[in-house]
Amino acid sequence: MMEPKEQILEMLKDHPEEFVSGEDLSEALNISRTMVWKHIGSLREDGYIIESVTGRGYMLKETPDLLLPFEIKRNLKTEFVGRQIHHFDELASTNLRARQIASDSPNGTIIVAERQLEGRGRMGREWSSPPDGIYLSMILKPGIPPDHIHRLTLVAGVAAVEVLNELGLKAEIKWPNDILINGKKVCGILTEMDAEMNAVNYVIIGIGINANTDLDMLPPITRIGATSIKEELGREVDRVAITQNFLERFERHYVTFLTGDLHPVLEYWREHSSTIGRRVKIVTKFRTIVGEAVGIDHDGALIVELDDGTVEKAITGTCFYI
Repeated sequence: MMEPKEQILEMLKDHPEEFVSGEDLSEALNISRTMVWKHIGSLREDGYIIESVTGRGYMLKETPDLLLPFEIKRNLKTEFVGRQIHHFDELASTNLRARQIASDSPNGTIIVAERQLEGRGRMGREWSSPPDGIYLSMILKPGIPPDHIHRLTLVAGVAAVEVLNELGLKAEIKWPNDILINGKKVCGILTEMDAEMNAVNYVIIGIGINANTDLDMLPPITRIGATSIKEELGREVDRVAITQNFLERFERHYVTFLTGDLHPVLEYWREHSSTIGRRVKIVTKFRTIVGEAVGIDHDGALIVELDDGTVEKAITGTCFYI
């Protein structure tokens, strides 16, 4: 059930280029004209441009270019992912905020920020997060063993590549968690969990996409290997639509994964991998593997053929192309 503020916005959107009277809004929502006026004020604070004319009512003139909960949830075709959304203009990190509220949040809750001050990737590496990107974290409660969590990175990666390629791009996955276009990073994924010995309490999947990101806003050392959707297409894109598309595709693959069927994800991952067929160096906490990446197995582990013909597998680590 939508809040009165959201219902007012919905009614205004249902009447583009038309005035909706305060009386009609009041009667439809069964609230006072004064409350209508207060909600209109709140919407204006959110960035909506709403014209008001005495005797005629209110007209929505412009929607802000922000990843606001109402905009994402409107027409979102998911069952549970994104049904509760917390939006922030600025956060240290969406994953950090998700951790703070995960225990008391429903499955599928989303944290989204217009800008991150301390965004990070795997191994604590900095992920620069200037305005106009897409930075969100999903809180999931999958009820799977802890040693299956790495598979969710594959699920998220496939969903992201599907969304990008639908735009006409040629995105590829660099194992384990980067999305590349023409060899440059456009998206990163960070999967974290809170677990006990044999049980996962919750999983947080953070994703950062350089959507309309101005590459000049990135640190020079990051800018060299980065790109954005805007840079590749030569135009700005609808961040809300991309977010909706990602959430819908992720949920579809996630639900299939929970049935025990990872096959569709693995097949798509293999077809869109930039890693398979490359000579790589995989660095983990305990070892370094050097050889040719020849595939991923049924569990989602990267298969590397060493120079002596033997095979090693890795489910996590840092991948370097050599």
